[in-house]
Amino acid sequence: MRHWVCLAAAALLVGCGDSSDDGGSVGGTGAVSAGGQGGVAGWPSGGSAGVGGGAGAAGSAGATGGAAGSGGSSTGGSAGSASGGSGGNGTGGSGGGASGGSGGCPTNGPPPGPAVKRFDVATLNCGSSGACTGSEDKCFCPPDFDALNVSPAHFMGVASDAHKAKIWGAGNFQAAYVDDLNTNWQAGGAARAAAIIQSAQSGFPCGVPEYFILNEISAGQWPDNASYRQFVIDVAKALKNTHGKTPIVASPFPNPGSNDASWAELAKYALIGAEVYLSGKEINANGNSVAWCQAQYQAAITAYANRGVTKDRLYLFEHFANTDASVGWGRAGVSEAGWTNAISARSKAIKNLSFAGFISYGWAGNAMHVPEAQRLGFMKLYTQQALP
Repeated sequence: MRHWVCLAAAALLVGCGDSSDDGGSVGGTGAVSAGGQGGVAGWPSGGSAGVGGGAGAAGSAGATGGAAGSGGSSTGGSAGSASGGSGGNGTGGSGGGASGGSGGCPTNGPPPGPAVKRFDVATLNCGSSGACTGSEDKCFCPPDFDALNVSPAHFMGVASDAHKAKIWGAGNFQAAYVDDLNTNWQAGGAARAAAIIQSAQSGFPCGVPEYFILNEISAGQWPDNASYRQFVIDVAKALKNTHGKTPIVASPFPNPGSNDASWAELAKYALIGAEVYLSGKEINANGNSVAWCQAQYQAAITAYANRGVTKDRLYLFEHFANTDASVGWGRAGVSEAGWTNAISARSKAIKNLSFAGFISYGWAGNAMHVPEAQRLGFMKLYTQQALP
């Protein structure tokens, strides 16, 4: 999503965006980004290095493999060494903690559903302590994940199978989060879609999810570059028609005003997620008015409809980072009470307008350095809202 994500036009920029210690984002040029491999061990032939392991490079799987690393971390798999842990043995290792089960795949699901079309981007960004202290500018650890992984049944946007058993155990489902839609876009949309699927097959060996959250359309390229617009359309088309997936394409345009044909064509193959991003500061300044929030969201619905994107194809993104007053999205420096009021007001407005779906984003951001208890309180408040 815009504001704090690096968009790579020609090469994968490892470490940009909302990368995580459970395998980074799905996508890149093949395997999941470095820093998340190793750990949960391989398959009957030793297989590839598992997902959800320790920091550093991927562990070597080996033809016959050694034993899986000792002990399961909270993100699944073995804790691993600095180099990512060793590969799996012939039976797939011991399975890892919450994501375990024989061979690393869960045996407790899938849940019965149905799921509402609410998606929480929940890729981990956590240090060795396993918990956020409040001093970090960006942190998302297992307690944060658990706070979002609650009812109602919905989708958790993740990068790998590392938490699949935990997600299923809570009655929820996985969606694949792709933080680098634009990597090597000049090579064409079909090639990019194939690379995304190849990476997802590595990151989700227990079953690739149906929904793919794609971050994001380039605000610089889309308006005036027809070749780039065709690339985005072709990625969505290939994911849907060739690979049988449902892409949700994040759009940084709250109120698009041109390129009607491109928007309408994209909406044939993808759900489009409008990043409207009403901040705590502006909502507070407008008296925490549900009607005011609703008017801003309705303007987005109208603008997309005028471009040929019908409401049943339109999702909404909202930003939940504890940002400071220097920015115009997320909390934007308001008080705890002010942010509580803002979340409540915009949630009511979203519910009133009945968007086709909703995606929460930015939970790791903590430029205000608020304590973990306060962050968890905002997550609890959010999960209690009737969305989408």
